[in-house]
Amino acid sequence: MLNYKITGFNYYLLDFLFNEVFIGESYNFITTKPSPVIIDCGANVGFSVLFFKRIYPQAIIHAFEPNPNSYKYLEKNVSQNALTNTTTYNLALSDKEETISFYVNGEDLGTLVGSIKKERGGDTELKVKAIKLSHFIKNLNAEIDMLKIDVEGAEINIIDELCDAQGLDKVKEIIIEYHHKIKGEKGNLSGFLAKLEKQGFDYNISSAFTRIGQFQDILIHLYR
Repeated sequence: MLNYKITGFNYYLLDFLFNEVFIGESYNFITTKPSPVIIDCGANVGFSVLFFKRIYPQAIIHAFEPNPNSYKYLEKNVSQNALTNTTTYNLALSDKEETISFYVNGEDLGTLVGSIKKERGGDTELKVKAIKLSHFIKNLNAEIDMLKIDVEGAEINIIDELCDAQGLDKVKEIIIEYHHKIKGEKGNLSGFLAKLEKQGFDYNISSAFTRIGQFQDILIHLYR
């Protein structure tokens, strides 16, 4: 695809991700920097990483994927496309640094909805190591041009931790896929956005729904 060699679980997932990431350009952003620093939270098998490298070939990317089954393909897609300045981490990001439960759906180990929430991920429990993103950003000691977060419900934990630790001070833009009303839970999008407004961010929102009360993926692009 587009001169990339991409390996994944099955053709359905590859087709879905290609259309979402490359055709839909969900993670597109504009910067004048030739080597922007990008943190990719929830990289799955690496389509977002490949997209970032396509628009900014010299980008410095740190990609996190907690699902060990997806992570092996992330590593392979980085290596077989000879991506430079790209580091991968088989870690979850949360508000605590500990081993946590991560859920996938039965035998579908390559699911796109693996989550720290059983209601979102499924019945099969994996144990994964989690770290605080604020600690990583502090140790990185660099301005973050783009923070991409697609973590199937864990975005609330990550943003809460970053706000409490003032970990967003060095972040210029954020693209978050916010998961609204997982299994019908009470909505709190306004509260989530209010935290980011207090951090100095404005935003644009993209979403759609067909039935009142249903779950929604809401794409939020935040900027200063």
